[in-house]
Amino acid sequence: METKLNNFSEEELNIVPFPEEIFPKEIRDIVDDYAKALNISKDYAYGVILFAFSAAIGTGYILRVKKGWEEMGNLFISLVGKPGINKSSPISIFTKVLEAIDTMLNEDYQAKMKEFRERKASKDDTIHLEEPIRRQIVIKDTTQEALLQALYHNPNGLAGIYDELGSFLKSFNKYRPGGGGDEELMLSIFSGKSIYINRKNVEPVLIPNPFFNLIGSIQPQVLINLMGNNRVDNGLTHRFLFIYPPEIKREDLSDEDVSSESEELYDLLIKSIIKPKEILLGNHQTRKIGLSKGAMEVYKGFRRRINGIMNNEKSEAICGIYAKLDTYFFRLSLVIHIIRVTCMENECLNLLEVSSCSASRAEKLIDYFEYMALRVFKLLDKHRDPLASYPLDHKKIYYRLPARFTTAEGLAVSLLMISRRTFFNMLNDEYLFVKIKHGVYEKVW
Repeated sequence: METKLNNFSEEELNIVPFPEEIFPKEIRDIVDDYAKALNISKDYAYGVILFAFSAAIGTGYILRVKKGWEEMGNLFISLVGKPGINKSSPISIFTKVLEAIDTMLNEDYQAKMKEFRERKASKDDTIHLEEPIRRQIVIKDTTQEALLQALYHNPNGLAGIYDELGSFLKSFNKYRPGGGGDEELMLSIFSGKSIYINRKNVEPVLIPNPFFNLIGSIQPQVLINLMGNNRVDNGLTHRFLFIYPPEIKREDLSDEDVSSESEELYDLLIKSIIKPKEILLGNHQTRKIGLSKGAMEVYKGFRRRINGIMNNEKSEAICGIYAKLDTYFFRLSLVIHIIRVTCMENECLNLLEVSSCSASRAEKLIDYFEYMALRVFKLLDKHRDPLASYPLDHKKIYYRLPARFTTAEGLAVSLLMISRRTFFNMLNDEYLFVKIKHGVYEKVW
């Protein structure tokens, strides 16, 4: 079956709600508590929680799919929505525990750096003096070169947290006179491929398993400008898991507060995975997790389904969506598995083997992200040609309308070909028209 974007409208995309049931009850209760008290979107909340657990796991656990095929649990997540709908709050709330751990690591570094400078200034025993290393788990507003240095010193991995994802995307190639390079580097980091840094006047270093998680919020128009065209072509946009709920409305402020139990339990769950003391000492260990036969069967069924789509799909953009969802199957299976073990959802769970249940939950989650990806790529496609999905009569009307027109002028042109109601429906398309004031419109194109 072919899935051409211009063959379906927003209404024809069957809405897929976030599959809350993939999470243990403890996580669902925490999200319910925060959603009621702070009026935040559950979709956004669950997305950030996935990110936070993935960041806590880092390179501590790697999933062995087959001989020579291993996957880490790193995720690139984008929360998409119009301004003023509280996209940033879930990021702040559910990454706060990571920020707190990172602050502790930084305080330790600053204390050691102060001692280092004092001893260096005293000139006593400076031969054996080693400059302290900045251990961290969170990174923000950094150059790509600084990111590589941080990844080298922190084999556990890093979490890139951005209130505005646009600021991260705009920073690409900012400090490169010739341009280029940063996006290609990000593609490599996403895949977890080894990175060899060989720069002038710097000792060459190898980062064998770079782990970088990324999350941020972005408005639809900014997404169009920064993640369309070239970044679709080079595959960067395909690497994001989008959370773009169809309708989020601002609500009255709740009189309830988040319970202390929810705050403490969430922090405890994240801290039970991440080990700050081991990070400080540089004692990093990676444990390999296997895949049960049942989990492999779930994947084979999933792969057959997307093979049927990709083998018959002519659009490279759509094929790219399913290729990356295939990659994410095992990443999400790993993260979900560790969440279930951490919450002790089932006493029979084997930490070192992903079960068929965890794999099935990952597939449900991928169904959601498939829907979200199609929403986003429909948006990008419509922006590229907003008239593509309209019949020929509508296109003729649009071209005949002046750049700015009144409702009466528009009706005079349109009623020769379509009904009054159809014309007003067309006027509501924000990709075609901007309402200047009552009864006056401007064409976008």
